[in-house]
Amino acid sequence: MVELKAKITLHQKGQEAFIPVKQLLVKLTWTASVDLDLMAFYQAKDGRTGGVVSDNYPGGSLGSLNEFPYIQLSGDEGVGATGGDNEEVLRISRLDELAIVYICTLNYTDAIEKRDSSFSQYDGGVIVVDEKGDSIAVPLNSDTPGTVAVIAKIDNTSPIGAKLINENRIISLETFAATIPGSHVIVG
Repeated sequence: MVELKAKITLHQKGQEAFIPVKQLLVKLTWTASVDLDLMAFYQAKDGRTGGVVSDNYPGGSLGSLNEFPYIQLSGDEGVGATGGDNEEVLRISRLDELAIVYICTLNYTDAIEKRDSSFSQYDGGVIVVDEKGDSIAVPLNSDTPGTVAVIAKIDNTSPIGAKLINENRIISLETFAATIPGSHVIVG
């Protein structure tokens, strides 16, 4: 079982914590024999939408830290449902142009087999680390079955500052396509 070590843990759906709007590192970790894919979908303050997903998906892009949306993904781990110390990393170098960022994972293993499983059985979670090294953990602990987990949302629409919100919302690919800005990147 992966232990999420962080300064703050948002255990319950709806819990939130303010985060700095400079650089962020988001790590999805798990040990179970499943292929989870970390993804980020955004809506910019000017209305643009998009996503940063594994380049193993048609139209997928690992992104760039040097150009909009200033988000980059490390690559794909756990391919072939390999267990062990799996970790996918997402870096965000700037949040100032982004209004909302959804941190999601797709259970590729179950999506391919058209099977809905509970993400809580896969011992995963994300840790968000800011440029000072402070961290916030969001365990992937929902018992609701499904193939897509909206783990957390970064809401950067308040003048007070950006906040990280525990979503732990499990949805179907159809609901994902209908409700998450930028999801057209993988759903079509």
